[in-house]
Amino acid sequence: MEENNEEKINLDKTIMDSEVKNTVEGTISEEPIVEETIAEEPIVEETTVEEPIVEETPQEETANETDSKEEPVPEDKQPKSGAGRKGAIIAAIIIGIAAIVLIVLACMGKFSKYPGFKKDRDTGIYYQFYGDIHDTAAMPKTGDLVGILFSLRAGDSLLIPMMPNQMIMDSLYNGDFFGALRMMHVGDSATFILNGPDFFENFTQTKQYPFGEDPLYMDIKLFGHMSKADFEKASKEYEEMLRQKEAEEGAAILKYVQDNNIKVQPTEDGLYIVTNKKGTGAQPNPGQTVTVHYTGKLLDGTVFDSSVERGEPFTFTLGSQQVIPGWEIAVGQMHLGEKATVIIPSKLAYGERGNYAIPPFSPLVFDIEVINVN
Repeated sequence: MEENNEEKINLDKTIMDSEVKNTVEGTISEEPIVEETIAEEPIVEETTVEEPIVEETPQEETANETDSKEEPVPEDKQPKSGAGRKGAIIAAIIIGIAAIVLIVLACMGKFSKYPGFKKDRDTGIYYQFYGDIHDTAAMPKTGDLVGILFSLRAGDSLLIPMMPNQMIMDSLYNGDFFGALRMMHVGDSATFILNGPDFFENFTQTKQYPFGEDPLYMDIKLFGHMSKADFEKASKEYEEMLRQKEAEEGAAILKYVQDNNIKVQPTEDGLYIVTNKKGTGAQPNPGQTVTVHYTGKLLDGTVFDSSVERGEPFTFTLGSQQVIPGWEIAVGQMHLGEKATVIIPSKLAYGERGNYAIPPFSPLVFDIEVINVN
């Protein structure tokens, strides 16, 4: 279209030049300069010769060109050629791919505040999962019981090394410890970044976060899960079992005493102290340090602890509540060098809580030797 306009303009120029030539020839007969100028009009003559381009243009297009000249169409409104449309489509595809790449990278944590961590939109928790995917396994809900191993760390400080069991509760604030657990499946291992000040205010006795700007990391493994319904059922069964063991404990002690032909009478608290070797040394008083060797067993003979097997005697301060009440009573009545077998009811041992290898409401049997008193 531009070429046609240029040709039209050249036509007008030709006409105008022709009129000027006629006027000059009519008024000045002998003017070398004018004649030389007129003779050297190659542009006018050449343009006049190349008129076929204008003649081939349809009449309608000429009219359109005239209109376009009077009201030029903005460049951004002009129709694009085939090549232009193709370029625009390619550009749009490239922009779309770039946007998708940015979204993927953001989801992968490439643009995260903490490199390698993704951010959960609902809780604001930053997280990173490790190892195999367990997305078909159960996820804990409020009221469920979970088995977990986890640690809390900030900077170079390790805060809590392990917690074996935890009941899932409603979140105390958005993005808390329980919110993180609800993001996991059984079998998952992950690291979460928690809000340190909020965690300390709600979960610890220290209200002020002592680690400045350092984030609070929680490394956790979710290895077990029990639903709320199953937990309530198990709790009911467990409570029934406890009541049964408590009721049977007295009979179990009497049976052990009879089977082992023990003749001594129990103390008022139900403690049996059987002297196997009398001691000739001093009897320890509260506040003194006592060193002993011992072996602890259940009534069925199962050994759960022994300083003899470790080859390291145990030292404690009498009366300082460093040992169970049954030990305080029994060792307080023994003398240096004495050996005794002591039968301790659960109320003077670990009661209904138990302790690691010791079941709830378990009477204990200890072989004790006092080897030093200071």
